[in-house]
Amino acid sequence: MADGSTRHRGIASWAISHPIGTVMLTLTLLVLGIVYVGRVPVDLLPRIVYPQVRVSVSNPGVEPLVLEETIAKPLESALAVTENLSRLETEVTEGRVSVTLDFELGTNVDFALQDAAKNVERVRSQLPEESDPPTISKSEPTAGPVFSVAFSSDARDLVALRQWVDQRLRPQLLSVPG
Repeated sequence: MADGSTRHRGIASWAISHPIGTVMLTLTLLVLGIVYVGRVPVDLLPRIVYPQVRVSVSNPGVEPLVLEETIAKPLESALAVTENLSRLETEVTEGRVSVTLDFELGTNVDFALQDAAKNVERVRSQLPEESDPPTISKSEPTAGPVFSVAFSSDARDLVALRQWVDQRLRPQLLSVPG
């Protein structure tokens, strides 16, 4: 280390040896940050588009095993050929079949909805006549509540608890700004 000019100089040594340039660069970044921070959109629940479609069929009072054979399997086979489909999930409960179709990111949900509706229409004649017509909807995350809460009490019965929430708590929550 006889000669200091042969040593590698980093950004820290440059910043120390050029204080005016460092201050100017810092001020430029600070001013740009202040100007653009007001332009950044901030939303409590930002608009998110999930490429997801749900198909539901109700047939009240029918057992899940029967629904699986008469409704779920025909729907799955018809919807499996939907364009850009990445995942198909079926949930069968007593009296209800729900099929969720997840599509590749970037898929136009409206076109996917139309394609799924076309595929459901092809299989509709195979579904039991006593079942309700299939309902098809796209996922809308912004349509749901931002916050949900449930109450229980050891001191009050359900009616008294409901009255307390409606008459005492609800007005207080509604008076909170924002």
